[in-house]
Amino acid sequence: TLSGVCMGRTSWTGLGLRQKIVYNNLLSIAIPSGKLYTICVIINAVEPRGPETRFESLLDSLREAILTGRYRAGERLVQDDLAAAFGVSRIPLREALRQLEGEGLVTISPNRGAVVRPLAPKDIVDLYDLRLALETLAVRRAAERFVDVRASTARLADEAQQAVEQRALTRLFHLDRDFHADIAAGSDNPHLIAALGSQWWKIMRVMHAYLKVGTYAPSVWQEHQLLAEVISYGDPDRAEAVLRSHLLTSRDKILADLRENAAALR
Repeated sequence: TLSGVCMGRTSWTGLGLRQKIVYNNLLSIAIPSGKLYTICVIINAVEPRGPETRFESLLDSLREAILTGRYRAGERLVQDDLAAAFGVSRIPLREALRQLEGEGLVTISPNRGAVVRPLAPKDIVDLYDLRLALETLAVRRAAERFVDVRASTARLADEAQQAVEQRALTRLFHLDRDFHADIAAGSDNPHLIAALGSQWWKIMRVMHAYLKVGTYAPSVWQEHQLLAEVISYGDPDRAEAVLRSHLLTSRDKILADLRENAAALR
């Protein structure tokens, strides 16, 4: 049994019975209370080992299908078709779709049912604005604490190079997430860690939609290692500047790709 401390409330819109955020070594449980959720952050928790439930398997498969573009933006998710494709009944399927709605990947309306949430340029700008605000706080707090993630970042960079060579795009994005999770953990702020963790499915979807192995810049991990170095020196101002440049470069590349694709369709 996991135990921990409830860290306040959030207006997270998921409708599941319990929502989980696993971010680095922190596990957050979101328990519905009216229209709000109480976020319980369990420090350094490890989930109990055991067979994966059918529901978790369904949720992971649906999420992965949306993240990787198998189900495209704006596509209707017809429950009968999904039930047949995944070999499940409609009850766990409805619950999984509601949880994905809470993660910002799906919209559900009375008329159209479940639809993969479209990505607009404004969504990308808004998401990166939020990332910048939250991660700036994380890197500053980590730098103030002289957190040293240089060794783990070097290992992740080596694994990222292998993922590029193997053209393992999903693995590459997970490694990127793991680096930023290490920085967040260095802030020693459970509220901040939970807030950042709840955004990562949306960030991963943007990455899958617009970043490709062939155009994945090697400078990404050079910037990661520079950020880890600056944080270890205890320089919050420089850490913030490196992070800002890193995130805005990524955002601008995605927006440029979006504009180029839109122009090609005219």
